[in-house]
Amino acid sequence: MNYISILEQCIETAKERQEQYGEAQESVQLACDILEKTFNIKLSIKEFCYVLVALKLSREHNKHKEDNILDAINYLAISLNSE
Repeated sequence: MNYISILEQCIETAKERQEQYGEAQESVQLACDILEKTFNIKLSIKEFCYVLVALKLSREHNKHKEDNILDAINYLAISLNSE
């Protein structure tokens, strides 16, 4: 699979996630707010996305699953959109 096909698959995955869970940046912001209120840990959207990328890569290290890579790419894209 070439990288353009992978990026197209990332777009399709992002659209599916948005239909299921709503707009990604809003969901991540809500998660940041919950994290701060519950544990007094303040992370920006960008930082939170980096944590999620780390999680996806740790899962990939344990067992290959294409979804891990697609989600990691999408979290990186969300982090760029938060600046």
